[in-house]
Amino acid sequence: MIDASVALLSHDYTHRFLRDVMGIRGLIVIGVGKAGERGFQMLYRFSDICDRLEECGINVIFVYQKESARHVQDATSRFGARYRQKPCLFLDDDGQFFRGPPHPKSLRVEYLDRVMRRLATVEIPLRDETWDPLLRNFLVEVVAGSMH
Repeated sequence: MIDASVALLSHDYTHRFLRDVMGIRGLIVIGVGKAGERGFQMLYRFSDICDRLEECGINVIFVYQKESARHVQDATSRFGARYRQKPCLFLDDDGQFFRGPPHPKSLRVEYLDRVMRRLATVEIPLRDETWDPLLRNFLVEVVAGSMH
């Protein structure tokens, strides 16, 4: 669960709320647990499917816990976020966004509609390389569902 009323710190050090980064058809929030991949790695790995989602009006953001600041505020990750030309990497700077943070080495993914109703949720462990196709399949299903 997430608290949509909490402001998140973006890669350019501004505070934003979920409504500020919402796409015209929704938002996918990917909460990255401790010891998850760095921001630039997530942006690079999923740039193709994130582009497809954005074309459908669904924005995707990656949110890291406060303790993972070095994973999202490093120079390479900030450059990658600027390259995407929209806020997509965030830090839970106050430590209040996650109600029960994602487990270490895991992802918590929530798909929200425009009025912040949760449409789908998935927890994905990052223990082995099966996590990439699991997240990708979830995102592809959202793309397919948005076309109907």
